[in-house]
Amino acid sequence: MDSHDHSEKNPEEPNEDYQNEKRFGHVGSKHRRLPKNMNPLQAGIQNYVNRHLSPELLSSYNLSSESLAFSLPKRYTIYQPLLLLPANFFSSPPGWSALYTSLDNDQRQALYASIATSFSRMGVTHIAINAPIALTDDSGNENRMRSPTGLVPLYGDFGPRLQPCHAGSERPSTSDLEAAFWVRAVQNSGIVQIWAPLYTMFSRGNITEKARILGQGARFDGLDEQSLKGDKVQDISVVDMYAGIGYFVFSYLKRGVKRVWGWEINGWSVEGLRRGCIENGWGCKVVRVNDDGTLEGGLQELVDGIQDTDRVIVFHGDNRFAANTIEAMKRMMEDKEAWSSVRHINLGLLPTSRPAWESACRLLDRRKGGWIHVHENVDIRQIDQMKEEIIREFRRQIAAVHREPDSSSEAIVQCHHIEQVKTYAPGIMHCVFDIDISF
Repeated sequence: MDSHDHSEKNPEEPNEDYQNEKRFGHVGSKHRRLPKNMNPLQAGIQNYVNRHLSPELLSSYNLSSESLAFSLPKRYTIYQPLLLLPANFFSSPPGWSALYTSLDNDQRQALYASIATSFSRMGVTHIAINAPIALTDDSGNENRMRSPTGLVPLYGDFGPRLQPCHAGSERPSTSDLEAAFWVRAVQNSGIVQIWAPLYTMFSRGNITEKARILGQGARFDGLDEQSLKGDKVQDISVVDMYAGIGYFVFSYLKRGVKRVWGWEINGWSVEGLRRGCIENGWGCKVVRVNDDGTLEGGLQELVDGIQDTDRVIVFHGDNRFAANTIEAMKRMMEDKEAWSSVRHINLGLLPTSRPAWESACRLLDRRKGGWIHVHENVDIRQIDQMKEEIIREFRRQIAAVHREPDSSSEAIVQCHHIEQVKTYAPGIMHCVFDIDISF
């Protein structure tokens, strides 16, 4: 089932109004009919009010069943089987906020149950409050894995809540993964994505960038034979330095590239990516990276074990080892004529992907060139300035890592397109700079 978000309309995420014409008893009153054109969220709340709260209690908050019906919150998102409510759901409007605050735990659970029942035909069994992803933890340290620490479960079994030191662990145990609550969304021509909402973020706003990779949106060079200068899409590979649960990995695979080499430090995201690959029918091999950059099982074992059906190789570890690892694999696989050149590199970390720029320059095919897609949060007044800064820095990096001793030629570094994906904060835009590099 596709996700439903009633905060904005999107053709991939249908926005529907539901009418509930059923009659419910009201404490101390006659049966009442629910107002027309209420969405399921409003209907679920109204059903609870009609069944459990007296007119006298409502009037003590200057409310009535009729007036409340027109002021109830409307926004929600569904990621089956999770109903996700906005952070301000219980704080606005004031009358509703005061009424909710007065409810005890049993009354609130009855309210959540009523809401879940209203969404039952959409597969909802769990409810939670959403919150923005914090860039730092409670101690002020960087939230490297973008863990959704602000998400608040309200209803349903979300599995054991791990202690912070384990919840943010890069390596959750098999039992942790099996006990966790997992959800799914379907976007962009039927691509399924799966994640554990207590431990992994999901960015619905990336849907336009996913579509662009698929060739369904704005300009995206490098996935057709003309811009690939004779190469076929099915013969090239992609490196995603921040693979996550497969946000962009899956779009590249759907577009037809031979393989994606992904790096991801968050074990919960790695498992979501693996489950998503299975759901979409793509072979996936997970490789653990040790703290010193070596691979569990060794590099030779990995190379010998890769099959053509392994469309994704995801390295579970720090991407600072990516360049050395993939360069070594390239040498070994070229000897077996099994290597496909890396023509695209995705740098999808916000607010900046700058720590991976040097590795990206090393990984791009040295003979054919390609495209590096740089995700950055940028002041809207400085987008062009950022473009020139990125071009200058990539020219410098490419010159440092690719110049042959007997060569006087310089790489051509250009940016033909800047995609403004979404507003990240007031005055700040999530932009993708498509950096075209040729030798």
